[in-house]
Amino acid sequence: MLNEQELIQTACEAIGKGEAADWKIAPVEHAGMFATVAPSLAVCLGGALTEGWAARYREKDERADSAQALFKKTVNRADGAVFVTACLGALLLIAGGLHEKLGGFGPGLVRITGVMGIIASAFATMYLSRLRGDGLSKSWAENRARAESARLAYFKSVMDGMSTEPLDQLLALEYTRRFLLDSQIKYFGKRGSDHELAARKTLDISTQAVFLSSILTGVAGMLSFWYPQLALIASLAVVSSAFSAWVLSRSSVNQDRTNAERYIYAKDRLEEIRLNLDKYRQRAASGDSGAVKEFFEPVFVVLEKDHQAFLTDAERREAAIGEMESRLDAASERLKRDAPQGA
Repeated sequence: MLNEQELIQTACEAIGKGEAADWKIAPVEHAGMFATVAPSLAVCLGGALTEGWAARYREKDERADSAQALFKKTVNRADGAVFVTACLGALLLIAGGLHEKLGGFGPGLVRITGVMGIIASAFATMYLSRLRGDGLSKSWAENRARAESARLAYFKSVMDGMSTEPLDQLLALEYTRRFLLDSQIKYFGKRGSDHELAARKTLDISTQAVFLSSILTGVAGMLSFWYPQLALIASLAVVSSAFSAWVLSRSSVNQDRTNAERYIYAKDRLEEIRLNLDKYRQRAASGDSGAVKEFFEPVFVVLEKDHQAFLTDAERREAAIGEMESRLDAASERLKRDAPQGA
C-alpha cells in the first residue's frame, strides 16, 4: 500500500507537467493518454457527462471564434473606411485650393476626390450599421463567456466523477491543475504581455502622429505669410491626426490597456493560489475528500470573474464604435463643406 508521499508522486508522474496544447478540451484524447497510467481517470473522461460538457464547450468555442472573426473583419473595415474618408476630405481641400493652378485638370481632380470621399463614407456607414444592427461585439462576448463557462463545468464534472479514494482525488487534482490552472496561467501571461506591448506601441505611434500634425500646422502657418497657398499644407495635418485617431481606435476596440491589466491581474492571482498546491495535495493524499474542490474554488472564482469581463468589454467596444461614428460624422461634414469650393 502506498503512503501519502508515494500517492502524490504517483499522481504527479501520471498526469505530467504540461504541454503547449493543454488548453484544448479533449476528453477522448486524454482518456487514451492516461488509460495505462491512470485508468480510473480515463474511465471518468470517457463518461457521458464529461464528453457532454466537452462537446458543449467545442460548440460555443466555435461560435465565439466565428463571431470574433466576423466582428474584427467588420470593425477593421469600418475603421479603415473612416480613416480613408478623413484623408480624402483633406485631399479635397488641397485639390480645391490648387485646382486653378492645375488648369483644366483641377476641376476633374476635385470631383474625383469628392466622389471617392462619398464612396468611402458610404462604406464606413454600411460597416458601422452592421456592427450596430447585428450586435457583433455582443455576440462575440456572450458566446465566449458561454464557452468559458462550459470549460469550467467540464473540469467540475471531472472532479465530481472521480471516487473519494485518495489516489483518484489526487488524479483529479493534477488533471485540473495541468489542463486548467497551469494552462490558464500561461494563457493570461502571454495575452497580458501581448496586450501590454500593443498598448505601448499604440501610444508611441499616436504620439508621433500628433507631433507630426503639430509640426505641419506650424510650418503651414509660417509659410503662409509669404505664400498664402502653402497654408494648404495644414490639410496634411488632418491626415496625420486621422492616422493617430485610427491607431487609437484599433487599440480601443482591442481593449489593449484594459485587457493587459485584467490578464496580468488574473495571472498573478492564479499563481498566488497555486502556491498552496502542496498543502492540498497532502490533504487529498491523507483522505480529505473535500480538499480538491476546496483548492479549485478560488480558481473558479477568478476565472468566472474574468469571463464576466467579456460582457464589460463588449460595452467598451460599443463606446469605441460610437467614437468611430463621431469621427465619420466629422469627416463627412468636411467633405460636404469643402466639395462646393472645389467644384
